[in-house]
Amino acid sequence: KKITSNNPIIKVNAKDRNTWMLVEFATGKTIQISERESETDKISHDNWDLGFSRTKIISNGGKTNPLGNTGIINLGLVNFDDVKAAPKTGYVQDHRSLGNLINKELAGWYNYRTRTHNIESKKNVYALKLNNGIFMKMRILNYYCSQKDNECRSMVCTREEAACLTIEYVLSQPGSQEFLDTLHVKNIQSPKNVIE
Repeated sequence: KKITSNNPIIKVNAKDRNTWMLVEFATGKTIQISERESETDKISHDNWDLGFSRTKIISNGGKTNPLGNTGIINLGLVNFDDVKAAPKTGYVQDHRSLGNLINKELAGWYNYRTRTHNIESKKNVYALKLNNGIFMKMRILNYYCSQKDNECRSMVCTREEAACLTIEYVLSQPGSQEFLDTLHVKNIQSPKNVIE
């Protein structure tokens, strides 16, 4: 099923497995840091919401950054536009599992196709409580740079074609858990390190 959207869309270049692309959704600002830097104080000094590296996603909270407050709830496969407000409680922060940073709400965001070895987003909707008092709803629409997920079901999409995550999102106003009517929301401009 093809998804069309009037909501803001951002496309994140997460191709480099040795770096994290940190994204602040309110501004569209991105910061690229090395895997080694993610284990240092550098990750706690910048404003960001989610970090992407290939299929891995971290959030700015919990074990990833104890100074951050970002938390996530997986709302499941629901209609994106029907989510009018963020939940009050239940947000999960990152933890460490087998030495890796992980957020259990985001860990299973995709299906792995064993026949073609490709990644396909489940297109679940996620509610996020961000550090700046803003809430966000989002879903990952696609994992490939120029192919669609469903085009990769029957053919092999190369690794070079992978890890350009297309993300649909809507932010609340500061201090509110309600999401604005997207007809009044404009897409952010594509910043540096974000693919148009």
